[in-house]
Amino acid sequence: MDHRTLKEEARTAIDAVSPELLELSRRIQSTPEIAYQEVQAAGWIADLLDKYGFQVTRGPGGVDTAFIATLRGKGPGPTVAVIAEYDALPGVGHGCGHNLIAAGAVGAALGLRELMPRLDGVLKVFGTPAEESTSDPGGKIRLLESGVFEGVDACIMFHPWTATQLVEGDLAVTALDISFEGQAAHAAADPWKGANALDGVLLTYMNVNALRQHVKSDVRIHGIVTHGGDAANVIPDKASARFAVRSLDKNYLQEVVSRVEDCARGAALATKTQVTVKKLLTLENTLSNHVLRDVVKANLEAEGIDFEEELFLPGSTDFGNLSQQVPAFWFMLKTHRTGLTWHSQDVAEEAVSEEAHAATIAGAKVLALSCLDLFLQPGLLTRARQEFDRRAGVS
Repeated sequence: MDHRTLKEEARTAIDAVSPELLELSRRIQSTPEIAYQEVQAAGWIADLLDKYGFQVTRGPGGVDTAFIATLRGKGPGPTVAVIAEYDALPGVGHGCGHNLIAAGAVGAALGLRELMPRLDGVLKVFGTPAEESTSDPGGKIRLLESGVFEGVDACIMFHPWTATQLVEGDLAVTALDISFEGQAAHAAADPWKGANALDGVLLTYMNVNALRQHVKSDVRIHGIVTHGGDAANVIPDKASARFAVRSLDKNYLQEVVSRVEDCARGAALATKTQVTVKKLLTLENTLSNHVLRDVVKANLEAEGIDFEEELFLPGSTDFGNLSQQVPAFWFMLKTHRTGLTWHSQDVAEEAVSEEAHAATIAGAKVLALSCLDLFLQPGLLTRARQEFDRRAGVS
């Protein structure tokens, strides 16, 4: 098989379905659904893949708004996956451009559809909801726990952004709910009979501020008060806060989380209240696979897309958890104008612009061509697995 001819066929196939891809993007963008409520988006994506002959499993692992679309080649071989996201942000809509991720993932899969009968292996598209969730584990985490990624040799995806950049790493994060329980009392008549739960929250904040001087420079600790009492003339018997703790190193992250928990315990001791700390979720830092990176890099160059290397992203994603279990790589794709404030209404509006859609079609081609390289050169996957095992500490 001529490699260059197959790649040209993939490009042509993506161009042929581009009207359907852009319509899918518009439908998802105009009907934003937040974490684990993406019923319509997941349905539209799955329906389109089913229409083109993929075997679609809906709700795998008990995750209702997830799906897996599978297309088998002519014989046994590697399993290569493209990742789709499609959840929106509360109050903002598609201010992270996940409608474009979905369209690009489908485009890559449809670009390879007519080639798979000539290739050995399995192509999968994983529909992963709730990437933006800050309280419940995201879709990739739940799917990993259910075992549906077992047997997958590599995963790739792109994410919309204001520049095309190869992601080298990002921040692991643990989200904590911290709740204090004290004793209510009249705030003027007999406050000495009370134990102020809100003081527990406030002292936790002060303790965390003191902690910042003694953690590494990559650490970020930020939070909000989620409940501070019900009336100004009543000593609050219940108060709570939510914190997010981030670090480039998932192991060091847990050390810092432990110290934040100590900050809360110290506050409880000082205020004679009871504190409960609940870990809501942990997003691990991305373990960037350099073999897969180089494959993507070569195809960005082949498509004439300018890019920057070694981006350390000051954010967190459940793709990190996936990359700690399966060789994986993702890259940022310039879909929006430079300087735009992310997670904003402006991003949501530009997520259906001509520029964003043209970039998405180009990104779909990069994904498809990268998958094709992995199918045609299985030695790449052997090397990717060897690197993964080494960096992940797999024996």
